[in-house]
Amino acid sequence: MKISASFLKIQNDKVNIQTLAKDADYLHYDIMDGYFTSSKTLTFEEMKTNTVGIKTPKDIHLMVENIYQYVDKYATLKPEIITFHFEATKEVDKVIEYIKAKKIKVGLALNPDTPVTAIIPYLKQLDLVLVMSVEAGAGGQPFIDITDKLDYLDDYRKGHHLNYLIEVDGGLNPETISKVSKADIIVVGSYITNSHDYHQAFQNLKSKAFTLAELMGVIVILSILAVIVTVAVDISLKNSRFTTCEAQETSLIEAAKIWSYDHPQELPQTASESVDVFVNNDLIAGQYMEEELTNPMTEKPYSNSTKIKITTTTGEDYVYTIEYGADDKSCQK
Repeated sequence: MKISASFLKIQNDKVNIQTLAKDADYLHYDIMDGYFTSSKTLTFEEMKTNTVGIKTPKDIHLMVENIYQYVDKYATLKPEIITFHFEATKEVDKVIEYIKAKKIKVGLALNPDTPVTAIIPYLKQLDLVLVMSVEAGAGGQPFIDITDKLDYLDDYRKGHHLNYLIEVDGGLNPETISKVSKADIIVVGSYITNSHDYHQAFQNLKSKAFTLAELMGVIVILSILAVIVTVAVDISLKNSRFTTCEAQETSLIEAAKIWSYDHPQELPQTASESVDVFVNNDLIAGQYMEEELTNPMTEKPYSNSTKIKITTTTGEDYVYTIEYGADDKSCQK
């Protein structure tokens, strides 16, 4: 969830606007003409002067009747998005096309009393839907619960495979933010600008602004990490067991050598001959290895088909080779 910081309450304070923009994901311009709303904000030139040099993406919210005129002016600021009100025009399609023609993302805002179903015909064309949780025109108003609209827009977006963002504007603070978890962007003004520490106010909001999608993302990441750790542990365990196998093979060969010293008459005399000494039979019976020797990989006693094959090369030198049974081949790399 991203924060679009509104500077409505400090629009004449250039220094604090600059400070506000530092922690914001977007800088939210509330533009009022005194006709669509009873209040009127600064002129375009004043807005431009007070926000000069700010690199934070600009989120323009037009609360005006002459939409085209304001779009032309604010498009020169190279904003990320321009949002206009559904209630302000009968030419919603044309305005959407007009803004898109300027290579700017377009948003459509609706007031609390406007049913969300009224904007369904335009959802495929939009980059953003701004749901007002206060009446347009003034900051500092109490939050109006618009949860049902957010649920509808989120379900519709998923059901129709659309990508528009959902933004909420009005009355948002750490106490009300939990009611708009379906939002991708929240517009916050008074809570931040009324505080003595803008940075801390942002932190307070971000600690609460955790959407369901982000939570699922964290869960997915943690699940992937868990799989990675499990695989790493499994590989480490297997490597450890292979090392144990190798050490045990050395012990088995040494036991076979000792057995051969004690039974020289049973050793092969020509290269075409060989002798098999079974691990859990002859070696144990002759007391050369501990009883019920265990395969480190299976943690079970070796099968009787696992053996040490003793082969002569010259009649005096011998090669000792471990040949695992079908059930014990897991001890071979």
